Amino acid sequence: MKKVLATMFLAAALIFVGAQDNTAEAYRVHMGYYSDGNAVYLLTETIAGSRSNFSCDVVAGYSRLHYNFYYRNGSPYYRNNEGYAAYVFGGQSPVAANIWNFVQRY
Repeated sequence: MKKVLATMFLAAALIFVGAQDNTAEAYRVHMGYYSDGNAVYLLTETIAGSRSNFSCDVVAGYSRLHYNFYYRNGSPYYRNNEGYAAYVFGGQSPVAANIWNFVQRY
């Protein structure tokens, strides 16, 4: 009888633990402003890949953009789905530099 009761308690505990919500915490991190004045937020749940070759999404105003970051000629480079591409630290996009730096610390 004790074994049956212990088994029932174990089964109930497994069901209770399995029912817990185990989602990863997602949040938006401010990365700066585009030249049009829109604030840009990195969606942390979209970061995928390694520190030297990754993709992610950002939101700016009502737009969502997808970025790819990787090394090109030995330096960090980015490209987004709107056709913008440049070296991360070339001074053309402080937002891209902030994204790169955030992921390196993430």
